Amino acid sequence: MLKAWKLLVLAALVGFGAGLGGVFVGASLTRADPHRDTLDAAVHRELDLTPEQDRRLEAIEAGYAARKATLDAELRAAARDIAAAVAEDHAQSERLSQAIERFHNAMGQTQRDAIAHVFDMRAVLDPDQQARFDMIVREELLHGVEEE
Repeated sequence: MLKAWKLLVLAALVGFGAGLGGVFVGASLTRADPHRDTLDAAVHRELDLTPEQDRRLEAIEAGYAARKATLDAELRAAARDIAAAVAEDHAQSERLSQAIERFHNAMGQTQRDAIAHVFDMRAVLDPDQQARFDMIVREELLHGVEEE
């Protein structure tokens, strides 16, 4: 019986570690690198925007920032739920599965919103600006990804 208890504790620790690893990876993917320009900053810096384009982009960026703040809060809440389920349940549980699903849903929505934001911004630009924008976006998406 003692051996089964030790295996259960080991499984809980492994699960807890895996959960923390997932939270860390998810948080890292959604956190901006402070040493890099944001896409929004690059657009304003590198594209010759008209005052009207600048105004429209500022409105798009403000809406996106609000949605992102809401989703970031959801990610943090889901991460807390994961930590609580691992710490309290000490095993795979329905509560843990739901918390993980909540985190995955928020992360997926964050990615969908980011892509929608890119297309919303692109729609404001003229064809020449769009071509440069497309290169900026490609560089942003491939940053840190090794190309084969």
